[in-house]
Amino acid sequence: MRLGGTRRSRRDLRTIALVAALPLALAACSGGSPAGEPSGDSDQGWTPSRDVEWIVPYSPGGGFDIYSRGVAKVMESEGLLPDGVHIVIRNTTPLPQGLTQLFTADPDGQTIGILPMPAAIAMEIQNPDIARWTTSDYTILGQVDENVYVVYVAADSPFQSIDDLIAAKGMRTLATEEGSSADLATKATIAALGLDATNVYGMEGSAEIVAGALRGDAEFFVTGASDVVGYVESGDIRPLLVLSTEDQRPSDLEWLADVPTAESAGYPELAGAVTELRVIVAPPELPEPVATFWRDALEDTLASDAFADWATTAERPYVPRDAEATTASVQSQIERMQELIPQLAD
Repeated sequence: MRLGGTRRSRRDLRTIALVAALPLALAACSGGSPAGEPSGDSDQGWTPSRDVEWIVPYSPGGGFDIYSRGVAKVMESEGLLPDGVHIVIRNTTPLPQGLTQLFTADPDGQTIGILPMPAAIAMEIQNPDIARWTTSDYTILGQVDENVYVVYVAADSPFQSIDDLIAAKGMRTLATEEGSSADLATKATIAALGLDATNVYGMEGSAEIVAGALRGDAEFFVTGASDVVGYVESGDIRPLLVLSTEDQRPSDLEWLADVPTAESAGYPELAGAVTELRVIVAPPELPEPVATFWRDALEDTLASDAFADWATTAERPYVPRDAEATTASVQSQIERMQELIPQLAD
């Protein structure tokens, strides 16, 4: 887990989570509503009364799905939910449908989910006719990860550097769907580097993108640093460029240590232009006692040794932020996309 800027250290985050959870623990000792019965806004504080639906607007097996299942698993195993209450992952695709379902659900605390940024705001800007959500109105609970983008090629590719890509003609790259965060990162890369490349859509996820690149269906692809760790470590693919500043370089991924960043390679406009945030949210207008429960539970989960163990086993680095810091990051991305997307459309 890497931390910096507005991010809290694990020790600080753990302290916040434990302090926040103390009133709940004390209340539990004095009794409360049995699992399965509404707890309301009693002196014990709000708790979920039945199984909770967690919406993932992507197919199973991708990064957002894996992180969601990891958080849900640890939240349950750490005893942060009432007895008998479970989190049920609902993969709801395509992306607009998942975002809409999460946005329009009842704000009763029984539905939460994971929000892809900047994909949510990008799709809202690019496709206002189908966007039935307002990104800034989701109730933000916290962040599990911040994922910088990387330009990759197959291990046996003749391209050894980003300059080789710049010199090539008629290239193809692969993406899931137009308007996704990876699509934005790819478009920004093509524009900033002046690449002669066409983006091909329709991939199910990062695994299919990698498979396509290995088959020769594309000369390069852009995806998150934490999405394809296993393929890099197995020697199937090679990173050529990290789309970040030097400060944003993921320090816990040793194989990225010697890969140039956009900043060091002389493309400052590309450095950090698109960075993926995995944000945990609830529908708008979530009552404060309900939001407090979920924010505390999430902070406690991400600060736990159990989640650190999960991340190690799953080979998934994570960058936790509390609700306040996450809100600032989301707002910054909204403002950035309002500037960048019209430029990419020109």
